[in-house]
Amino acid sequence: MNLGIYTWFGFMYPFSDIIKLIKEAGFKSVMTWWGDEFVNIIGPKEQHAEIIRNAGLELENAHFPFENVNDIWEDTAAGQEIFDQYCSYIDELKLYNVPTAVVHTTSGDYPPPCNQFGIDRFKRLIERAEKNNVNIALENVYRPEYMDSLFENIKSDRLKFCYDSGHENCFTPGNDYLAKYGDKLAALHLHDNDGASDQHLLPFMGNVKWERVMAHLKRLEYKGSLSFEVDSQYIDVSKEYTASEYLSEAIKRGSKLLDFV
Repeated sequence: MNLGIYTWFGFMYPFSDIIKLIKEAGFKSVMTWWGDEFVNIIGPKEQHAEIIRNAGLELENAHFPFENVNDIWEDTAAGQEIFDQYCSYIDELKLYNVPTAVVHTTSGDYPPPCNQFGIDRFKRLIERAEKNNVNIALENVYRPEYMDSLFENIKSDRLKFCYDSGHENCFTPGNDYLAKYGDKLAALHLHDNDGASDQHLLPFMGNVKWERVMAHLKRLEYKGSLSFEVDSQYIDVSKEYTASEYLSEAIKRGSKLLDFV
């Protein structure tokens, strides 16, 4: 199992320099953002796939923006706008040969009620993904019942699961998502926290039960990358680590996780 990391890990550099640092640290794959919110910082998303692959890294998946995802559950102009945006992004992933999109079902603690209109919208997104040979991996966030409803109502080989260890630990500690949806697993967001807030810490800096997580992955014979979604800015470590040192520490902790397999 290779080690991967999200292209944003908390240190501000041009995108090409970020990819170089990730490669030099020893990672084999990356996850990236597929939106235009940060174009002034990291450049156009359309250039990222080439930069990543030219560095010899695998582009495992791309994360869709989620700030306005609650609108997708409502019959409004804003809901239609994010639906259309997601459809265009699915088309782009096919164009740039990105196999999987990671999508939130909701944002925050108080989304609109789970309803048939929203389910039907997600059905149409999955149909779009099927035509483009792209996977849609739903990520566990605050409210599990939305993801549960979508998995129950949409049957497609292109509807997958993205497991987020930190979200499970602090938002829904009573859930065991890998036991429930491990057969649909297509992406990992591995990070740690203290169980009280979403901190995106390196593994073994919080209280995530990593032995349990890795036992699940071993049982599932997961073939994807062991991918970190860590962010050094949640708890500022810039005085403790340079970017290279932080990535090297991530590699060490990834190797420790692999010892469980």
